[in-house]
Amino acid sequence: MKSTESKLISQPTKDAKFYRRRPVIQTLSLVWFVLCASLVVKQNDLIAVFFAFVWSFLLAILISYKDAKSVIKNCLGIEGSELSATQQSKNTRTKAIVGIITSSFSLITLGTKYVEAFSRSEKDLLFKSDFHALCIMAGYLAFDLWCDRMCCRQIPPRLLTVTEDATTLSVLCAILAKWNEWDFSSSAHAIPAVAIFTAYKIIKFSLQILDENRRLVSNEIDSMAMTETKGSKEMEKESVWTIHGMDYDLSDFVERHPGGKESILLGRGRDCTALFESYHPFTNRHRDVLKKYKPVIDVSKREGKCNVEDDKFYEVLKERVIKTLKENNIDPITDRGATTGRSLYYMCIFVSMITSGSYHVKGNPLGSFLFAVFGWLLGAIGHDGGHFAVSRIPLLNDVGVWGISFLCNPIMWQHQHTYAHHSYTNDFDHDPDLHHFSIFLKVHRKFQNESIYKNQKSVFFVFFAYAFVVFGECIKIPMEMMKTGWLYGMVEFTDKKRKAIPMYLHYGAYMALIVLSPFFSGKSFLVSISCVLIHIVVAGWLFAIFSQINHLNEFSIDIVNGETKDKKMLENSWAAQQVTTSNNFATNSFFWHIFSNGLNMQIEHHLFPGLNHCHLHVIQPTVQATCEEFRIHYKSFESWPDIMSAALKWLEKLSEE
Repeated sequence: MKSTESKLISQPTKDAKFYRRRPVIQTLSLVWFVLCASLVVKQNDLIAVFFAFVWSFLLAILISYKDAKSVIKNCLGIEGSELSATQQSKNTRTKAIVGIITSSFSLITLGTKYVEAFSRSEKDLLFKSDFHALCIMAGYLAFDLWCDRMCCRQIPPRLLTVTEDATTLSVLCAILAKWNEWDFSSSAHAIPAVAIFTAYKIIKFSLQILDENRRLVSNEIDSMAMTETKGSKEMEKESVWTIHGMDYDLSDFVERHPGGKESILLGRGRDCTALFESYHPFTNRHRDVLKKYKPVIDVSKREGKCNVEDDKFYEVLKERVIKTLKENNIDPITDRGATTGRSLYYMCIFVSMITSGSYHVKGNPLGSFLFAVFGWLLGAIGHDGGHFAVSRIPLLNDVGVWGISFLCNPIMWQHQHTYAHHSYTNDFDHDPDLHHFSIFLKVHRKFQNESIYKNQKSVFFVFFAYAFVVFGECIKIPMEMMKTGWLYGMVEFTDKKRKAIPMYLHYGAYMALIVLSPFFSGKSFLVSISCVLIHIVVAGWLFAIFSQINHLNEFSIDIVNGETKDKKMLENSWAAQQVTTSNNFATNSFFWHIFSNGLNMQIEHHLFPGLNHCHLHVIQPTVQATCEEFRIHYKSFESWPDIMSAALKWLEKLSEE
């Protein structure tokens, strides 16, 4: 009887199967080849280099195989030509090495002759041949181990593929950015070529990311499914979802989850009871589906369990909210996402952000200020997307969450905010939002006293600390999370392998666009550094004063420590905890609702996070009335200055303790 290992090796790799189902990528590669070849033919001095480059890759295939007959069979997809995992890995490495050497040689050859084109600013100095040289240089960078896609159907090194894609898009953006400055009027045929080529790269890059995520999810689940511990059938913790004190193996439901795989994977490997209930408040289908799965093990005594089961207050509230929504012609299931008006608002803010951003990169301080403001407002779609509330279409939510990129890392945000903060609001040992400012500010009594905390009685010092919020959320905290695999030692980064590339891409993009771009605008150092600081500080202030003050005051912090008459209710009701630890302000103000990205109705948002912010004002009276009926403290401040004052008074009080 063959071993499990031998069986696995004898089968085609799962990676190969994914890419075999990607004829779109192969077709796009062929389109690129035709476009690239047509550009080269225009320049006789590039033909030799081009064909030497292509044939070297084809030669790499032959070098990496011992049997040429197997090459032909594999290229034609004939059965029986599968290779072992070891041989496939060796072949891929060989082709990669040959490809890198050839790419470097070709680029050096071209660069020696045409690198001056990048430094010329006079439009009459960039000749037609220079333009074609730039295009073909981008083409070489975009080769993507094309022979692997078209012939071998194997997987190129992921890091190499992503790196060259990012480099290629950067070169293309440089070409397009200089289009008006460099006179290409005599090269009209190149306009559609570059446009198509750019579109091809974007589509192909997106497909690669989707394929990579799908591949990693499938591989992780498959490997976890084979894990056994000391003869028992208990799964590794990363392969199960803990719901109401029970571990469930939902691996086979990931791809079929109606809300998309990202939402269900967020709860993998930990207690996701709060997510399970709060994102399905208007239906019982989630419970019916769960009944089909047999619990792996009872872990009801584990620390940190989110108690949402048998929550009488929440059950009554959900029924009343459903009725309220229907009375306002809003279907709780199909209409929970953004309305048409909300979608138009998203688009307007996005256009405004792009426009102001163009002035930021040009070294305009006013543009940097507006860029920060519109970046904050664009965070509305990022916040809604992070809560899967932009649309019922999962892909739109997955894309929408990146709207928060100018305020924090979107990947980290979903672990920090969507999961941890909303599951354990104001719980010192589980809510990471209480630990953002620990370097400068003491926001909870459980923090040890430090001499620097005495300064927080000054409003100027508080805003000084707030100025660093966004920089920390985009740079410092994500890198620490990637390094340790944890967020403040309390939230595990369960998607570290699958989300590593997007995490680093956001880091690089933020540094390039926000921090470095003004220094290449041609403005003085003082102006450039001013633009960077203006954006970071303004964005930090906006993020802090709206996202933090809704939870950081004496009424919301002390109630978690047991200083409340409703202690029994809080222990038995997750929903009651959300009400008592959150605060509303200016609920009747359209301005504050828009400018705060809907955070002025924080209580309703925490109770129904999957409901788009544009619907919260509809259910607010119902929520308040139900809270009063159950004698749950519903806190709503009349204005923003009132709630800001309460937060500052709490910080001042802690500075004196």
